[in-house]
Amino acid sequence: MQTGRVSVPKRQRSSFPTLQQAQPIMNSLSHRLPTRLWGALALFTLLVVGLLSQGVAQAETWTDITGQYEIEAEYAGVKGRSVVLRLANGETKEVPIDKLSAKSRARAKQLYDAAKLNAATPAPTTPAPAKPTFGVTPSAAPAAATLSVSGEQPDFAPAVPPVGDLPAFPENASLQETVDFIQAQVLAGHPEVFWYALPDDLRAELDSAEVREAMAPAIKMQTESQKPMRGIAMKVCEILIRKKQFILNSQTMTMAPPPVKPIVESVYDPASGLIYELVSMMFGAEAMMDQSIAAFVNHHGPRIGGHLQQLIQKAPPGMIEQFTAKIVVNQIDNQSGTITVPDNSGGTTTIEMAAYRGRWMPKEFVEKWAEKSGTMAAEMKKEFAANQAQMQAQQQQMAMAVGMIAGTADQILNPMLNANTQQEFDAAIMQAMGMAAMFQGNGGPPGFAPAPGARNPAF
Repeated sequence: MQTGRVSVPKRQRSSFPTLQQAQPIMNSLSHRLPTRLWGALALFTLLVVGLLSQGVAQAETWTDITGQYEIEAEYAGVKGRSVVLRLANGETKEVPIDKLSAKSRARAKQLYDAAKLNAATPAPTTPAPAKPTFGVTPSAAPAAATLSVSGEQPDFAPAVPPVGDLPAFPENASLQETVDFIQAQVLAGHPEVFWYALPDDLRAELDSAEVREAMAPAIKMQTESQKPMRGIAMKVCEILIRKKQFILNSQTMTMAPPPVKPIVESVYDPASGLIYELVSMMFGAEAMMDQSIAAFVNHHGPRIGGHLQQLIQKAPPGMIEQFTAKIVVNQIDNQSGTITVPDNSGGTTTIEMAAYRGRWMPKEFVEKWAEKSGTMAAEMKKEFAANQAQMQAQQQQMAMAVGMIAGTADQILNPMLNANTQQEFDAAIMQAMGMAAMFQGNGGPPGFAPAPGARNPAF
């Protein structure tokens, strides 16, 4: 019997950050910049990585026929009349099918059938991004302000996959055409499309010298306190890029289920490139203040988008379409509508939209902008002055915490970075796992979780 990539629908705790966890990072990057711009990018990036991770077998609970014994393990295939289960420590166990509960037998058959189907499915070809129809035809890309990046890129910086030009944002389009355009451009490698979704006058005020000057003290304060964290993040990126083969050939990888390694190998370069570019953007926010937001967006958007586009292309056939099909657009009239999107809980969230100067934006944002337009810089300065002492105290606490984290991180990361052989690298990983377990108060990986009573030898 043949095994292959399987998809486990049961919701598991993911190692990837949630949007709620990512939002404070985005907020610190942009301060008062509309967080939907950065939040949308974070959501889409985390969504794609999360979707890809769902293609890998994950641990779930298997129960014996009596219902008294259970085990947390990953499905690894079928051998004869037994189901092969892989424990968290990499050990495999062959459990006779007739020893499993009816529910676990049905689950094993479902995974076996899915594995056969995936094994028989040919590798997908990469389609060209769909070109939506617009009420007006974009004829030129936005004015391309460019960012002058100070200092040279590190020698481990990954090459940036090229992307095409971003077309001009369609004016006076319908709500559906607007959503289709943004979706198509993100898939084509242009997350900066969210910035250009804003009307010209709004972008002009946000990017004015007065507003950037008002944002500068808070961003510089945060940048200073986060310098040690930037060093840690860049060291992680350097390990991911320089030690690629050591990571792919590590003991941890060899213990993973057979379908995992080919998936990891296929997404490794775009994923590590995406991480590097996100780190560069998050810790380079001062450039917005020194130059312009438009230049910052035009520099980082296509760089992030190039890697993101390649990552999206690795998604199983129909996966992206399955998600985008759940986005429901309802235009009520020429001035109002709603967008319903999936949320993290498995339900949906509905956003009220309003037309404003030829563009569609969240109604709440339009109302706030109508109230604050023309006074943003003055209000930012006033708020910063009122909260400066509190912010400084918070930043000092953050700097102390980051300093302590940096020392521990160096103990974990330096042995990996300095490893010259696979054996040295594997030893560094084991050391890191041991330190992590110690910090979490857990002496080792999770194993069996039997109910009270005698141990079933089949498990």
